[in-house]
Amino acid sequence: MTETPTQPPAGWYPAPHGSQESWWWDGAKWVPPHALLPGASATKAGAIAKLAVATQVLLIVCGVVAVANLATEAFGIAAVTSFLEGKSAALDLIGVYDQASLIVLIVSAVSVIAAGIVWAIWQYQVAKQVVGRTRRSPGWHAGAWFVPVVNLWFPYQNISDLWKALGRVQPPSLVAWWLLWLVSNFVMQISNRIALNAVDLEQLRAAMIVTIVGEALVAGAAALACMVVRGITQGVREQASAPRFPRVA
Repeated sequence: MTETPTQPPAGWYPAPHGSQESWWWDGAKWVPPHALLPGASATKAGAIAKLAVATQVLLIVCGVVAVANLATEAFGIAAVTSFLEGKSAALDLIGVYDQASLIVLIVSAVSVIAAGIVWAIWQYQVAKQVVGRTRRSPGWHAGAWFVPVVNLWFPYQNISDLWKALGRVQPPSLVAWWLLWLVSNFVMQISNRIALNAVDLEQLRAAMIVTIVGEALVAGAAALACMVVRGITQGVREQASAPRFPRVA
């Protein structure tokens, strides 16, 4: 007796005709992205585009601040090294470093918080345009960033789902962006731990070196994040301007 082949579960898969697109498999048949979603209206697409611009501007600010902090830490390393070599005048330079690093820290915290909030709003609005074609609700698209543990992989899955739901080919840079983001956070945590436990200037200098590595990764992640926002927003615009197709029954 011949058994009926088990069908794959519903989800996004490579298009059956061999293109680089992703199509939705509903458990019984293939459905192209444009048939699943009538597309955002021009008004909604315009609002999302404005949010995307704000998000990218804040990401650029985060990247610039990361580079500024990198330069500040390099200055601090030079000052500490000079002091350890017996140059007492370097003590004044260490004081300058302390003041500069505090300013950069405050600006960095404000820019990261602002970028995170605006990003979450942007992603929520995009997710509302593809409800039912992603693994999670729009609320989870925004909230997953702020939930411990799951924020290690949920946000990446959510962004990947948005890319596919909009019928766009997912670029390799998406994985690179997420890896840079995770590794940069890990490195910065190590730097903070070393700095908090430092009992002498040599240990503080070690923390500065690790911070430079972390900030370089942050700058790279911010640049790739801009590409992510731009790519997904372009997908929303294309759907808004494309001819409307009826939903598949």
